Amino acid sequence: MNSQSLTLRPAEPSDLAVATRLLVTAKLHADGLDEQFGPSYVIATMGSEVVGAEGIERYGDTGLLRSAVVSDRWRGRGIGDRLTRNRLAWAKEQQIRELWLLTTTAEDWFTRYGFLPADRAAASAAMQGSRGFRD
Repeated sequence: MNSQSLTLRPAEPSDLAVATRLLVTAKLHADGLDEQFGPSYVIATMGSEVVGAEGIERYGDTGLLRSAVVSDRWRGRGIGDRLTRNRLAWAKEQQIRELWLLTTTAEDWFTRYGFLPADRAAASAAMQGSRGFRD
């Protein structure tokens, strides 16, 4: 990467604005981010710069992986991989039994983590009621 080292840490309320800005800049969905933003999200930093974010919204024992974003300047350096592996490990620790992902741009990228195309109707009622599924 460079002389700075990548740090991953749980998101704090003060990270919401920068995570939203990263998503908007990347032309990704930021609506509803504030509804569950917090420790179920992880923030990637290089020094004092926030360079990425990713989170899981929880609906009972199912989760929605969302807001996977890396600053354009830092893409292609393995940060997205570290963020996703971190959230998958977190989901396992939290005993989330089923994890969903909604994407229109990164389907091929997420297959390396075991995500497969699925019919939305197969999701739990709680998941189908989530803002991500509704919108």
